[in-house]
Amino acid sequence: MQIGMLKLAGLKNENCAGVLAQALKAVNGVSNASVSFGDSKATVTYDEEIVSTQRLQVAVQDAGYSIAKPVHGEDSACCGGCGG
Repeated sequence: MQIGMLKLAGLKNENCAGVLAQALKAVNGVSNASVSFGDSKATVTYDEEIVSTQRLQVAVQDAGYSIAKPVHGEDSACCGGCGG
């Protein structure tokens, strides 16, 4: 099992977080999903042999929300936009 985190955009309230969590849990291969409205993040436990992070991103988009663009230095990773 893999635990992944998705930075989200478009959440307007706690109800949105609940709807999105249910949409992620409905994806085959996902064993658990929680969405924090305050942090705009989803934490998803999934079987990486069954579902990919790209599929999780599609589930977010299908539910009417989007993935936030990475910011340089966020989570100690480069956003890829600066070449560094």
